[in-house]
Amino acid sequence: MCPAVSDRDRYRGAMLGLAVGDALGAPLEGASPAVAARAVSAGLDMSGGGWWAPGEWTDDTALALALAESLVERGLLDIDDVAGRYMAWANTDGKGIGRTTRSALVGATDAEDARRRARAHYQQTRMAASNGTVMRVTPIGLAARTLAEGVDAAQRDAKLTHADPIAGATSAALCAALLAVRADADPLVAALSQAVGDPLLTAALDHVRSRDQAALAGLAAGAQAGACWTALAVALHVLIAIDDYEAGVSWAIALGGDVDTNAAVTGALLGCRHGADAIPARWLAHLHARDRIERAAAGLLSI
Repeated sequence: MCPAVSDRDRYRGAMLGLAVGDALGAPLEGASPAVAARAVSAGLDMSGGGWWAPGEWTDDTALALALAESLVERGLLDIDDVAGRYMAWANTDGKGIGRTTRSALVGATDAEDARRRARAHYQQTRMAASNGTVMRVTPIGLAARTLAEGVDAAQRDAKLTHADPIAGATSAALCAALLAVRADADPLVAALSQAVGDPLLTAALDHVRSRDQAALAGLAAGAQAGACWTALAVALHVLIAIDDYEAGVSWAIALGGDVDTNAAVTGALLGCRHGADAIPARWLAHLHARDRIERAAAGLLSI
């Protein structure tokens, strides 16, 4: 049994855990497994690299914070307000923004226009199952009072940028898992309940159920590296099979591929289960805009 964790610490842990995983993984985004594993072996720290300053997080945390702050101010879920915040970020900052998210948000005028652009991108490319929704949806999993409420909000949020139904299903699955963690229930069973009818998502979660690390490593480093189901499967495996923040985030990063998102989702789940105290202080000490993240977590708890 895990020691008792207060609701306050769970919420802080989820939001800080997401941002820390994101910031640690940012300099290694797109790295091969060999390069990522060497970095982990040498010791992970908030050293930054590439585009990213030490402790700086990516679009994963930027959009999760935009969503969290909307939830705190407007409730679950003012989709027009959420869209406005996403569009404002995309058009004034947008650092690290993914192609699918950019196609929906940059130049959009409102939520309906963003959804229209997202549908057009999906129809033209059939490529809208990337991890851009699952990386940002943690605040809904914290704010929702019931599974039905969380699933509905997660799917509506996903449609702003990703028209492929599997993106919404995966966001809903992560919210279901977070609600299960909050209730000390089984997060994998909860996630699987949202995967019905999605063979790719179901197959990825089956790898989690069988603890098939080789299959999960193949997802993370192969053609499905940036897929929504890959990020969720990696994170759930770590939560179930490793269940330690430092070791778990390190394992997710060592797989290579879309490292920052895999580590962000992993960090959110582990932080929610074990609280902020489970996150190494040396990582938290250099985290960008920590006060803002803490305020968002406190606000989500108050909903």
